[in-house]
Amino acid sequence: MNSREEEKNELRQYGFPEEVLQQLYELTDVDDYDLHLKARRRFADGGEAVLPVMHKLLHSKQRVIRKQAAKVVELIAHPSSIDELLAMLEDDVSGIRWIAAEALIKIGRASLRPLLKTLARRADSYNFRLGAHHVLAKLVYEDDPEELKHVKHLTRSGGDTPEIIPVHAARALKLTGF
Repeated sequence: MNSREEEKNELRQYGFPEEVLQQLYELTDVDDYDLHLKARRRFADGGEAVLPVMHKLLHSKQRVIRKQAAKVVELIAHPSSIDELLAMLEDDVSGIRWIAAEALIKIGRASLRPLLKTLARRADSYNFRLGAHHVLAKLVYEDDPEELKHVKHLTRSGGDTPEIIPVHAARALKLTGF
């Protein structure tokens, strides 16, 4: 069975209505770029209402499905997706991790508190630290508390000492009032 058929089979297993399935097939049809982009835009135009479907698809075994769901979530950029996007920072595909980080950036500073809380628990994950750094680099400003800027620095350079990151992330949470 080719990967396209595997994608369709997996999508069928979610039990979505036929109309939604057809739109999902179009979303994941990367061979027809125009159809694919129109489907992505159509889902994004659905706003918050389509997020439960996209959140389910973020856990797909199929890379293409996860990636396209992440792109729709990024376009919608709704705070209800923060926890799902934080989990995606550990995806095994770097492009998906990047999309998740970009979505958190688009959501804005509302992402910072959940990011710092998760960083305090997941600082041992190299991929999570990289994604966290990308988000922090865009959302931490010059006038933010030094501790928050220090966490940003540690996520970039803390490869040798990730065990100190949770301490600083917890301090930043306390000092910033996020």
